[in-house]
Amino acid sequence: MQYTTEISCAGYLTLYEQRRRIRSFLMDYFGTAHIFRAETGLSIIAAREEEVYFTWLQEGKPARSAKELFLLEWSEERNGTFALKVSLLNGLAEDSRQRQFERIVASIHQHLSHPPAPFRITPKDGFILVQQVHQRSDGKIGYGFYPYAEDEQGRWRDQLSVGLWMYQEDFGLFYEGIRRVYPLPLKGFEDFDPTGLNLIGQPEWNAILQHWTELADSNPSSAEMIQYVSQWTRSALSRVDTIAIQGNL
Repeated sequence: MQYTTEISCAGYLTLYEQRRRIRSFLMDYFGTAHIFRAETGLSIIAAREEEVYFTWLQEGKPARSAKELFLLEWSEERNGTFALKVSLLNGLAEDSRQRQFERIVASIHQHLSHPPAPFRITPKDGFILVQQVHQRSDGKIGYGFYPYAEDEQGRWRDQLSVGLWMYQEDFGLFYEGIRRVYPLPLKGFEDFDPTGLNLIGQPEWNAILQHWTELADSNPSSAEMIQYVSQWTRSALSRVDTIAIQGNL
């Protein structure tokens, strides 16, 4: 049985922010260890069972054994805001389904209604922590940004400048620009590696910064953080030609 409703999203929430909040709802609902999820630009599907998830991906319809599957689809309104279509497919008894769906919609409204989190800067030993959407319960996976230059022996020169650190929940916004310069024409660093070192030169950073400028205009709730990281990047590039991004995944 399928239940569907449409939710009008607040105008101050960009599509990126809405998608992030829906991911947060799904993580709360399914738990971090019991969710299969796929995303396109304007949709998210999520299920608890692997079979249900892959059947939907392959056939575009739920498996006969489907107990629960979410389909969330965005459409842009004439005034520039977005509407979110929420569909739930599950195998519960009809009266239970309706009550469950009402609780789900109420929870989605709650996730979408709270104001954007404030941008925070925390000086640490040797780096600056920048964060906005990351919460303590999200874990410690993240990325460091560091000015990069080599000494006479080809080793990374340290103490070039204070680095930046952000957790993956915040990094996702910045990666929108970073991924556009890949693959790189640098042997050994052609593809972005979330588990290790990535060297990015000044020409690529100029293109990334241009995208971040546009991103700040279209994401006002995160503009302060984007502008801060952009300014740090420009300052670092005034001293070195390369900035490294290092992940700890």
